[in-house]
Amino acid sequence: MPQLAKPLPPEDRLVLLPKNPGLFFIFWQFSESRADAFRTASFSPEIELRVRYAEDKTAAAAHKAQWLAGRAYLPVPERGGNCEAALYALRNGVWERLLESNQAAAPAAAGMADERACASLEFHKKVLS
Repeated sequence: MPQLAKPLPPEDRLVLLPKNPGLFFIFWQFSESRADAFRTASFSPEIELRVRYAEDKTAAAAHKAQWLAGRAYLPVPERGGNCEAALYALRNGVWERLLESNQAAAPAAAGMADERACASLEFHKKVLS
């Protein structure tokens, strides 16, 4: 396992950020004690990130990753709006919620390619001249 350049934070954290109209960027950091729980196989090495709509708490998306990855890019749900994420880990065959993120806003229908294909007015002026 690669050695970390910086010490682990004193608290776990999960942050959800809009990257562009079609993607959320999500990152997580575990405290030393939580990282030890993964290292000693108290938890499975695979985690699951679950995105839900903040208003009604309905599921929007799920993504699996390795706990050491520390980050992932998730497509914005078509409905858009305010979303939040939760990080789950598998222990003894049961998914446990370990972390919850902040809320992040996404435009409606942001996952569609046509909605993401935009450019500035300056770009269009240069192309047309």
